[in-house]
Amino acid sequence: MIGQKESDGCKMVLLLFLVLAATGRVTTKVDVYAFGIVLMELITGRKTIDNTLPEQMSHLVSWFRSRIIHNMENITEAIDETLNLEHESMESICVVAELAGHCTAPEPHQRPDMGHAVNVLVPLVDQWSPTTPTHSEKEQGCDIIYQDIYHMSISQILSGR
Repeated sequence: MIGQKESDGCKMVLLLFLVLAATGRVTTKVDVYAFGIVLMELITGRKTIDNTLPEQMSHLVSWFRSRIIHNMENITEAIDETLNLEHESMESICVVAELAGHCTAPEPHQRPDMGHAVNVLVPLVDQWSPTTPTHSEKEQGCDIIYQDIYHMSISQILSGR
């Protein structure tokens, strides 16, 4: 039986193999491609390759790029149903989906640098504001230690303000 760490390692090796197979080279743009795949997985809740789906849907990147990126109106049918679909989060999901499409562009020179990807995501993180935990939630974990940062943006937390 494979443990969780070994399973995660196997997934990363498979992901790198898929990226290498799709691109033919290992460069920093391969990391960007892999990051795009991770973004697609987060948005859809799907695996990179799912042989339980019909062939035209089984390869996440091909399906996502053809069905979603070329027609963002289809994004709602692709979103993982466990995600919160409020207006603000829908806008953020569309930004992330568009970034995922750029990151998985077929040609490496068409993909952004990771710095650009970070710059696209930082404003979304700054908008994020987790809810304050209830008393019972605080009793269940370490939330008491972090209670003062729940109303801070990521940039404030990182800057130590």
